Amino acid sequence: MNFEVLVLPDILKHIPPDREIQIKRALKKLENPYPGTGEGDKKESKGADDVVYRLRIGDHRAFYRIEKDDFKVYVFDILTSEQAHKKYGLL
Repeated sequence: MNFEVLVLPDILKHIPPDREIQIKRALKKLENPYPGTGEGDKKESKGADDVVYRLRIGDHRAFYRIEKDDFKVYVFDILTSEQAHKKYGLL
């Protein structure tokens, strides 16, 4: 079963226009959000209370959570790899 991909409304505002199409195409691959399924370089990152996933999109990283009971993927952050390392550590 495919998951519905939901992106926070303002998340794409800081993305350069020339990268926006590439990022939107990559986010569609999150219909199969788990690492090892579908397409894309996906990785699980375990935090203290939460499991967060990241999708590598060239020099950007999309961070998301999976709601498996609702079949929804929530994309909550898209950063350059440098920004992601500073904010979340080595991912």
